[in-house]
Amino acid sequence: MKVLYVLFALDILNISIPIPIFGVFIRSLGGTPSTLGIINSCCALVGLLLNPIVGSLSDQIGRRGLFIKCLTANLVGNVLLTFFSNSLPLVFVSRLIAAFGSPCNILLRTIVTDIYKTTEEKKAFFDKAAPVLSISFLGGTLLSGFLSELNNGFLKVFMLLVVANSLSVYIASTILPIDDKPQKPTENTSITTKALKELKSAAVNIKTISWPRYWDIFLIKGCYDFSMTIILSNLGLILLNEFGIQGRKMGYVFLFTGVSGVASNILKMKLKKVFDKIPDYNKVIYAGTVLFITYIGLSSAGSIYTFMFFLVALCMTRSFIETTLTEIITTKTQETDKGKVIAAFENLSPLAFFVVPATSGFVAEIFGQRILVASAAIPISVAILLANSRKNKTD
Repeated sequence: MKVLYVLFALDILNISIPIPIFGVFIRSLGGTPSTLGIINSCCALVGLLLNPIVGSLSDQIGRRGLFIKCLTANLVGNVLLTFFSNSLPLVFVSRLIAAFGSPCNILLRTIVTDIYKTTEEKKAFFDKAAPVLSISFLGGTLLSGFLSELNNGFLKVFMLLVVANSLSVYIASTILPIDDKPQKPTENTSITTKALKELKSAAVNIKTISWPRYWDIFLIKGCYDFSMTIILSNLGLILLNEFGIQGRKMGYVFLFTGVSGVASNILKMKLKKVFDKIPDYNKVIYAGTVLFITYIGLSSAGSIYTFMFFLVALCMTRSFIETTLTEIITTKTQETDKGKVIAAFENLSPLAFFVVPATSGFVAEIFGQRILVASAAIPISVAILLANSRKNKTD
């Protein structure tokens, strides 16, 4: 179903467009790095609370309706951001509203598991989607970097977000198949009531996941997300403070790294038969080892060229390991619990984005940004050791 590729691309655009400019935008309104950290942490907290609720609800009432509602939250938040872009408090409120659209990616991934039934079909879809997502990411970051340098540049960037969100709502409303699940005749409760009920029982629902089946891949994903979030939440500051990179140059950096990610995905597709022969945990070990080396390299790079070398290596490895982790969890899930399992799995990323921005500033002030970046090697080391342990048990 080709429309899924379009929806995934638009979802990545919604994420990538603000990346090069949002920190500079907050500073232009008089905000500080701590202000930016608070906004990012609060938005991540919304996703952290909402993702398991939406995942569990989608198993009960269907994915499409919830997906459209989450897309609408994105749209409303970005429309408000466009109209009130000169007020820091209203920008904060706008971003919080848009954060209610954070489960979109989780719902999309679950929709894929509904449409593509076999393991081979699921893997084939995500392999083909990976370069599309990379192109969407680099296109969004580069375009927003250029738009931000025009007159009323930030406003134009936010209008671009509104256009992308509007397209997503239209496509999801008109093309995605209806998958509403039948309700009991006596059941006459609203979505809001169901959501509140799910919020109260979220912890119970998480406990019902078959953790002996999933715990290892969850821990590996969590370690990866925390290590990568340490890098992503400090990348812009390092480029600006250490190498003087900003504006469209920042867009060029993302373009270069994005092209590297696309090249990595294309290479993975070309060598699919080779990679399919490699056990999943071995893939995690190899990719994790490369990430460990890149984290140390990024923290010690003395020139922008050395920094870019390790950054490209990181981006190429990132696209590979994220696809691998997605394949592992989607092929492990069972029909009865795949919605909440995938939701909980993807919820590890907003958990990392909630914790890291709120703490990284404090750590950086004491030890410095380079030590902070080097610290990303610790969680990825745990992931490598765990993957190696599980590999030995399955051999």
